[in-house]
Amino acid sequence: MPLLAKCSSDRLAELNDLADLARVGPDEVLFREGELLQELNILVSGFVAETRGRRQGDHAFVDVLGPTRPLGFAAAMRGRPSPTGARTMTSARLVVIPISELRSMVRVKPDLVLPFLDYALAALHEQELELCNMKLRSSVQRLAAYLLGLAGDAETNPARFVLPYEKRFLAAKIGCSQENLSRAFAALRRLGVETKSSLVVIKDIAALQAFAGLTPSTERAHP
Repeated sequence: MPLLAKCSSDRLAELNDLADLARVGPDEVLFREGELLQELNILVSGFVAETRGRRQGDHAFVDVLGPTRPLGFAAAMRGRPSPTGARTMTSARLVVIPISELRSMVRVKPDLVLPFLDYALAALHEQELELCNMKLRSSVQRLAAYLLGLAGDAETNPARFVLPYEKRFLAAKIGCSQENLSRAFAALRRLGVETKSSLVVIKDIAALQAFAGLTPSTERAHP
């Protein structure tokens, strides 16, 4: 877990005494927009969608979160209402830590402050990169970068893989509507990207990298 990677064995043992391991099914609400979080949920496996309300009884998917990361970290640690909700997309496992006890521990154990600060700054840096990608790349290029991230470092053509979740969630991940996502997949066909249900085939990795403005050493969108 990146959040806890720099913690000492003594601190990990203390956190382990506080924490529980929860297993939840798909389409389970973990917390809602505007809620004061009583627990810090760390996603160990599975995928979670961030949600935000559009009108009474309705919500939009605004991002997709994968393991291993805390959910609603800033809101939980600051004791502020969460700006988004969280709902499981798949079955998931979570490490659950009571937030009041965790905040108390951080206040009296100074060696916990630096790992938590490092994580918060790394998350902020990641958000800044995602914002730059949103502003500088079209939805088609963002989709291309995301697919290249799933393809990994495969040097052989074609690359074949299965999308980790439904396309309606993928639209939220790359920051576009479902209609724009369909158009983006259609636009990538001329570059040799074929899809059949959740199966994706990339016939020319280099061509897709060039279109997305990526090189083998460039950061790709994380699944």
